[in-house]
Amino acid sequence: MSKIALQNITKYYGKQLILDNISLDISDGEFLCITGPSGCGKTTLLKIIAGLDANHSGRIYFDDVDFTNLSPSERNISMVFQEYALYPNLIARENIAFPLRLKKYPREKVSQKLKSTVEMIDVGVERYLDFFPKELSAGHKQRVATGRAIIRDNPRVFLMDEPLSNLDAKIRMNTKTYLKKLVTQLKATTIYVTSDSSEAMALADRIAILNNGRFIQVDRPYDIYYHPKNMFVADFFGTLGMNFIYGIVKDQKFYFDDYAIDIEHYANKAISKVLDKEPELVLGIRPENINFSIKPLKAGIKVKVDLIQRFPPKVNIRCKFKNYVINVISFVKDLVEIYQGMDIYLDIDKTRIILFYLHNGELIPPRSYDIHI
Repeated sequence: MSKIALQNITKYYGKQLILDNISLDISDGEFLCITGPSGCGKTTLLKIIAGLDANHSGRIYFDDVDFTNLSPSERNISMVFQEYALYPNLIARENIAFPLRLKKYPREKVSQKLKSTVEMIDVGVERYLDFFPKELSAGHKQRVATGRAIIRDNPRVFLMDEPLSNLDAKIRMNTKTYLKKLVTQLKATTIYVTSDSSEAMALADRIAILNNGRFIQVDRPYDIYYHPKNMFVADFFGTLGMNFIYGIVKDQKFYFDDYAIDIEHYANKAISKVLDKEPELVLGIRPENINFSIKPLKAGIKVKVDLIQRFPPKVNIRCKFKNYVINVISFVKDLVEIYQGMDIYLDIDKTRIILFYLHNGELIPPRSYDIHI
């Protein structure tokens, strides 16, 4: 496997800028997920790494060797496509073994590699190996495509372009588990593209968030979720994103409407300097960090239940407060007598609050990140 370095990659489609002078280092054996909204350039970047798109500026290095001008075959990469790209006239076992046949491996060697690969990808009942692609389920097609990628001898890197996007929810969850196990077993350098932030969280060692042609944040899943660099990242990750409330800070309290919330963990010289220039800020709180009561709470925020969405064992309570929509995630068993249209009282976990600048949406770091452990 290889470490990979992208340096100053810029890509245009006509006059439209797709990738804006981006750079990134990927460690040997790392599982990196590139995620972001649709159309942000994720797949384009993957094709550039693979050598399938040479019309760009910048350099690409594999193990400190410049691969920028090499063809895809010279780069020795394995790629799994979103649409699987299986050969329709070949049965599953022939699709998996195709890279070895292409290199004229001896029959015995092909048979040995095929057996070990099939065991690794857990393709299921043996009879599926004699099925043509049109006879396979989406889940089995995905496994066959993965098998074709990993059967090659010592590829430098695995590239995966949204390989789970065509699967239904249950199969997708099971396949995520098998993919993570497979890549861990192979100790393979893997670059995985997905628009699904929860998929990136479940699989990645690190996540690179791409938007408007640039990497917004590159970090561990834990840090991206709890220490998002800006409001875009905070909202992109999580079942329902993050709740945002606009207000002013004064005397270690965040004021909005008629309410005040303590923000003692932000009490330091740095925040004081911020407030001298910008008293209006944005408070961020995740839905799972808000408790509720049907009885009035001291300093509780009175809201009206707008919608109840059950996804057992949890439930989302969508609440209306003035011009705000506030999502609260709780357990179904804790719903008690909640119903649409009633008033409830919200209690925000003050230790989980984070603040953002109003003018650019960037995170204002709290005094200590230990509050999020």
